[in-house]
Amino acid sequence: MHYDLVRQFAFSLRNLDAMLEKTIGHATNKGFDPNNFVTARLAPDMMPFSRQVQIACDIAKSTAAALSGTTAPRFEDHEKTIGELQQRIRATIEYVESFDAAALSKVTAASVVPVPYPPGKAMHGKEYVFTRQIPNFYFHVTTAYALLRAGGVDLGKMDYLGAIVLFDA
Repeated sequence: MHYDLVRQFAFSLRNLDAMLEKTIGHATNKGFDPNNFVTARLAPDMMPFSRQVQIACDIAKSTAAALSGTTAPRFEDHEKTIGELQQRIRATIEYVESFDAAALSKVTAASVVPVPYPPGKAMHGKEYVFTRQIPNFYFHVTTAYALLRAGGVDLGKMDYLGAIVLFDA
């Protein structure tokens, strides 16, 4: 299950990367700098687009690391362009895809998983995955999607979901 979770994070990050490609095309067609989106916010007290992407990547990395009993690499939060955000997304995908199913099977439902915030706290494995990591990851990916849509980028649900594997029933 944990392996599938990390693969799903990578899949969703690929979709986010593709949305950034569409963003570049949208801005080019409209004649403005696509990097205008980097500082976009839905509300004044909300983190900007760049932080939404950075945090989504950090969650994917930290989840893979926690489930494997390792430490995730630290990425500096210095991205100021869409291209730099894409590099971060791609580095995150490469990192999480470096884990195989065996490496991610160390955490069980009852395992104690330390969390970075608040300091000194931990969660049980199942709670960590289902009540913290999954909702938090999708909150930031969804917010990034919403910021792009609010900025006029022609995105739809299938851009967010990505290619769905269907077969004849």
